Amino acid sequence: MKQGGSIEEYRFRSLLDHAVQYRALMGGVQLYGPPLSENLPQSNLLYGRFWHSRNDLFDSLKELWGYCRNHRGNHGLDHVHVYALDGREGTRKFHAYLWKPETGDAMLPLDYGRAIDPHNRAYSAFILRTLLEQKKAIKTSTVVKRALPLAQHHFGSGVSDETLGVLLHKALKVMIASEPLIYSKELINPRSPTGRYTTVEHLGIYDKDATWLL
Repeated sequence: MKQGGSIEEYRFRSLLDHAVQYRALMGGVQLYGPPLSENLPQSNLLYGRFWHSRNDLFDSLKELWGYCRNHRGNHGLDHVHVYALDGREGTRKFHAYLWKPETGDAMLPLDYGRAIDPHNRAYSAFILRTLLEQKKAIKTSTVVKRALPLAQHHFGSGVSDETLGVLLHKALKVMIASEPLIYSKELINPRSPTGRYTTVEHLGIYDKDATWLL
Protein backbone atom coordinates (compact mmCIF):
# COMPACT_ATOMS: atom_id res chain seq x y z
CA MET A 1 0.00 0.00 0.00
CA LYS A 2 1.24 3.49 -0.84
CA GLN A 3 3.33 5.21 1.79
CA GLY A 4 2.65 8.82 2.70
CA GLY A 5 2.79 11.43 5.39
CA SER A 6 0.57 12.96 8.00
CA ILE A 7 -2.09 15.49 7.08
CA GLU A 8 -0.95 17.38 10.18
CA GLU A 9 -3.99 17.42 12.43
CA TYR A 10 -2.39 20.15 14.54
CA ARG A 11 -3.15 22.54 11.64
CA PHE A 12 -6.88 21.79 11.64
CA ARG A 13 -7.84 24.75 13.83
CA SER A 14 -6.28 27.28 11.44
CA LEU A 15 -7.58 25.37 8.41
CA LEU A 16 -11.07 25.45 9.91
CA ASP A 17 -10.81 29.23 10.19
CA HIS A 18 -9.63 29.28 6.56
CA ALA A 19 -12.68 27.22 5.52
CA VAL A 20 -14.96 29.69 7.30
CA GLN A 21 -13.26 32.70 5.72
CA TYR A 22 -13.72 31.30 2.20
CA ARG A 23 -17.02 29.49 2.86
CA ALA A 24 -15.33 26.27 1.80
CA LEU A 25 -15.59 22.54 2.46
CA MET A 26 -12.41 20.49 2.73
CA GLY A 27 -10.95 17.69 4.78
CA GLY A 28 -8.44 14.91 5.01
CA VAL A 29 -7.97 11.16 5.29
CA GLN A 30 -5.35 9.22 7.19
CA LEU A 31 -4.76 5.50 6.59
CA TYR A 32 -3.34 3.37 9.40
CA GLY A 33 -1.92 -0.14 9.39
CA PRO A 34 -2.12 -2.54 12.35
CA PRO A 35 -0.96 -0.70 15.52
CA LEU A 36 2.61 -1.16 16.66
CA SER A 37 1.30 -1.87 20.15
CA GLU A 38 -2.11 -2.28 21.79
CA ASN A 39 -1.92 1.11 23.52
CA LEU A 40 -0.82 2.98 20.36
CA PRO A 41 -3.59 2.51 17.77
CA GLN A 42 -2.46 5.54 15.71
CA SER A 43 1.20 4.54 15.61
CA ASN A 44 1.34 3.06 12.10
CA LEU A 45 0.48 5.81 9.62
CA LEU A 46 0.56 4.55 6.03
CA TYR A 47 -0.72 7.49 4.04
CA GLY A 48 -2.41 10.86 4.52
CA ARG A 49 -3.79 13.47 2.16
CA PHE A 50 -6.32 16.30 1.89
CA TRP A 51 -9.51 16.28 -0.14
CA HIS A 52 -11.39 19.29 -1.52
CA SER A 53 -14.71 17.85 -2.66
CA ARG A 54 -17.08 15.17 -1.44
CA ASN A 55 -16.83 13.30 -4.73
CA ASP A 56 -13.06 13.24 -4.37
CA LEU A 57 -13.37 11.75 -0.89
CA PHE A 58 -16.02 9.14 -1.66
CA ASP A 59 -14.30 8.05 -4.88
CA SER A 60 -11.13 7.50 -2.83
CA LEU A 61 -12.98 5.44 -0.20
CA LYS A 62 -14.71 3.41 -2.90
CA GLU A 63 -11.35 2.69 -4.53
CA LEU A 64 -9.87 1.78 -1.17
CA TRP A 65 -12.73 -0.56 -0.34
CA GLY A 66 -12.29 -2.29 -3.68
CA TYR A 67 -8.57 -2.69 -3.06
CA CYS A 68 -9.20 -4.24 0.35
CA ARG A 69 -11.75 -6.69 -1.07
CA ASN A 70 -9.33 -7.73 -3.80
CA HIS A 71 -6.49 -8.21 -1.32
CA ARG A 72 -8.21 -9.86 1.60
CA GLY A 73 -5.78 -10.85 4.31
CA ASN A 74 -2.83 -8.89 2.95
CA HIS A 75 -4.04 -5.33 2.23
CA GLY A 76 -2.19 -4.04 5.30
CA LEU A 77 -4.94 -1.61 6.34
CA ASP A 78 -6.40 -1.44 9.84
CA HIS A 79 -8.52 1.72 9.78
CA VAL A 80 -8.96 5.15 8.24
CA HIS A 81 -9.71 8.52 9.83
CA VAL A 82 -11.83 10.87 7.75
CA TYR A 83 -12.04 14.55 8.69
CA ALA A 84 -14.36 17.25 7.34
CA LEU A 85 -13.82 20.99 7.82
CA ASP A 86 -17.00 22.79 6.81
CA GLY A 87 -17.14 26.58 6.75
CA ARG A 88 -19.75 27.04 4.05
CA GLU A 89 -22.29 28.59 6.42
CA GLY A 90 -19.78 31.01 7.90
CA THR A 91 -19.53 29.00 11.12
CA ARG A 92 -17.05 26.36 12.25
CA LYS A 93 -18.19 22.80 11.68
CA PHE A 94 -15.83 19.91 12.22
CA HIS A 95 -16.50 16.21 11.79
CA ALA A 96 -14.35 13.15 12.39
CA TYR A 97 -15.12 9.61 11.28
CA LEU A 98 -13.68 6.11 11.43
CA TRP A 99 -13.75 3.81 8.40
CA LYS A 100 -12.67 0.18 8.26
CA PRO A 101 -12.79 -2.32 5.38
CA GLU A 102 -15.55 -4.23 7.16
CA THR A 103 -17.80 -1.15 7.41
CA GLY A 104 -18.13 -0.99 3.62
CA ASP A 105 -19.71 2.26 2.49
CA ALA A 106 -20.45 3.47 6.04
CA MET A 107 -18.38 5.85 8.15
CA LEU A 108 -18.71 5.76 11.94
CA PRO A 109 -18.29 8.86 14.15
CA LEU A 110 -14.78 8.95 15.57
CA ASP A 111 -14.57 8.35 19.31
CA TYR A 112 -12.80 11.39 20.75
CA GLY A 113 -11.89 9.17 23.68
CA ARG A 114 -8.61 8.45 21.92
CA ALA A 115 -7.40 11.59 23.75
CA ILE A 116 -7.66 9.78 27.09
CA ASP A 117 -4.27 8.91 28.51
CA PRO A 118 -4.19 5.10 29.03
CA HIS A 119 -1.86 5.66 31.99
CA ASN A 120 -4.22 8.13 33.68
CA ARG A 121 -7.71 7.22 32.53
CA ALA A 122 -9.81 8.69 35.34
CA TYR A 123 -8.49 12.26 35.48
CA SER A 124 -7.97 12.34 31.73
CA ALA A 125 -11.57 11.24 31.13
CA PHE A 126 -12.90 14.00 33.42
CA ILE A 127 -10.88 16.59 31.49
CA LEU A 128 -12.05 15.34 28.10
CA ARG A 129 -15.69 15.33 29.19
CA THR A 130 -15.33 18.90 30.41
CA LEU A 131 -13.65 20.06 27.20
CA LEU A 132 -16.35 18.52 25.00
CA GLU A 133 -19.09 20.24 27.02
CA GLN A 134 -17.67 23.69 26.25
CA LYS A 135 -18.87 25.96 23.44
CA LYS A 136 -15.57 27.76 22.85
CA ALA A 137 -11.98 27.96 24.04
CA ILE A 138 -11.72 28.58 27.80
CA LYS A 139 -8.94 29.04 30.34
CA THR A 140 -7.14 25.90 31.45
CA SER A 141 -7.86 26.88 35.03
CA THR A 142 -11.58 26.95 34.20
CA VAL A 143 -11.39 23.48 32.66
CA VAL A 144 -9.82 22.13 35.84
CA LYS A 145 -12.39 23.94 38.00
CA ARG A 146 -15.30 22.47 36.03
CA ALA A 147 -13.79 18.98 36.03
CA LEU A 148 -13.24 19.05 39.80
CA PRO A 149 -16.83 18.04 40.78
CA LEU A 150 -16.52 14.97 38.53
CA ALA A 151 -13.35 13.91 40.32
CA GLN A 152 -14.87 14.67 43.73
CA HIS A 153 -17.89 12.49 42.96
CA HIS A 154 -15.67 9.66 41.67
CA PHE A 155 -13.10 9.63 44.47
CA GLY A 156 -15.28 10.79 47.34
CA SER A 157 -13.70 12.51 50.33
CA GLY A 158 -10.55 10.40 50.28
CA VAL A 159 -8.58 12.91 48.22
CA SER A 160 -8.27 16.64 48.94
CA ASP A 161 -9.54 19.19 46.42
CA GLU A 162 -6.02 20.60 46.14
CA THR A 163 -4.62 17.21 45.18
CA LEU A 164 -7.45 16.58 42.73
CA GLY A 165 -6.81 19.97 41.12
CA VAL A 166 -3.12 19.27 40.68
CA LEU A 167 -3.78 15.85 39.12
CA LEU A 168 -6.48 17.24 36.82
CA HIS A 169 -4.14 20.01 35.68
CA LYS A 170 -1.42 17.45 35.01
CA ALA A 171 -3.84 15.34 32.96
CA LEU A 172 -4.82 18.41 30.93
CA LYS A 173 -1.19 19.27 30.18
CA VAL A 174 -0.53 15.72 28.94
CA MET A 175 -3.61 15.82 26.70
CA ILE A 176 -2.65 19.20 25.23
CA ALA A 177 0.79 17.82 24.41
CA SER A 178 -0.40 14.52 22.94
CA GLU A 179 -3.82 15.02 21.28
CA PRO A 180 -3.67 17.00 18.00
CA LEU A 181 -7.40 17.80 18.09
CA ILE A 182 -6.90 19.75 21.34
CA TYR A 183 -5.61 23.28 20.84
CA SER A 184 -4.12 25.66 23.37
CA LYS A 185 -3.17 29.31 23.06
CA GLU A 186 -1.22 31.52 25.43
CA LEU A 187 -2.56 35.05 25.91
CA ILE A 188 -1.27 38.12 27.69
CA ASN A 189 -3.18 39.25 30.79
CA PRO A 190 -1.69 42.03 32.98
CA ARG A 191 -4.10 41.06 35.78
CA SER A 192 -2.72 37.54 36.00
CA PRO A 193 0.06 36.93 38.56
CA THR A 194 2.17 35.45 35.75
CA GLY A 195 1.15 38.09 33.21
CA ARG A 196 -0.45 35.52 30.94
CA TYR A 197 -2.93 32.65 30.78
CA THR A 198 -3.67 29.70 28.48
CA THR A 199 -6.93 28.85 26.74
CA VAL A 200 -7.78 25.39 25.43
CA GLU A 201 -10.42 23.79 23.22
CA HIS A 202 -11.17 20.43 21.59
CA LEU A 203 -12.31 20.53 17.95
CA GLY A 204 -15.08 18.13 18.94
CA ILE A 205 -17.07 21.13 20.22
CA TYR A 206 -17.64 22.07 16.57
CA ASP A 207 -18.83 18.57 15.62
CA LYS A 208 -22.48 19.31 14.92
CA ASP A 209 -24.98 19.33 12.06
CA ALA A 210 -23.24 17.11 9.52
CA THR A 211 -24.81 18.93 6.58
CA TRP A 212 -21.71 18.30 4.49
CA LEU A 213 -23.02 14.78 3.88
CA LEU A 214 -26.32 16.03 2.39
